[in-house]
Amino acid sequence: MNERFDVVPLFSKPIYLKALDLDIKKIMSIAEKETYTNLWGCDFPDNNASGSTNLYVLEKKELKFLKDAMMKEFYLYNSSVMHFSNKFEITTSWFTKHKKGQLSNGHNHNNCMISGVFYLQVGENTGDIHFETYDTQRYCIDIEEYNIFNSMDYSFKPNNNTLMLFPAEMHHRVQKNESDITRYSLSFNLVPVGLLGDNTSDSHMYLKVGK
Repeated sequence: MNERFDVVPLFSKPIYLKALDLDIKKIMSIAEKETYTNLWGCDFPDNNASGSTNLYVLEKKELKFLKDAMMKEFYLYNSSVMHFSNKFEITTSWFTKHKKGQLSNGHNHNNCMISGVFYLQVGENTGDIHFETYDTQRYCIDIEEYNIFNSMDYSFKPNNNTLMLFPAEMHHRVQKNESDITRYSLSFNLVPVGLLGDNTSDSHMYLKVGK
């Protein structure tokens, strides 16, 4: 009896994870000197994480090596998995900081296609990143064992030096930091540039990023 079968992750939301060999101490020395403010859209400001007021931190000359590394990894992901023909550029980039007891509310990222986060200083119980889907669910039934095919939400435990790339429309939040470690990460967004769509159609456009 042939018991072989295939499961095709049709219309999936790909999440790219990669450990990078970068100078975290150098990046952290810059992150710790930034000015921070409460992240937007927070319901409880005292418990909410903070983000750098500079939303273009990867444009700093001293972080050019980091921006180059992020783009190199994105194009590796693209050439290996997504095969988009357009070039991409980073638009906004910022540091985030979660002190003990702080979290970030659920959100997604508009005006971009791919979002990324690079973990600089995390540890046990510093706050997992939690994704949720709002796709219509036809039936509510019990599930014996959860996996990526049957879950409506899913969490990842961050690790230092790890890069994560995901579709910007995915709703996500960072769970409460229950440790004494201040959690630091770098977030950024990417958009495709150049010609989008067929230039013979009435719905094409040329996109150029201004900074």
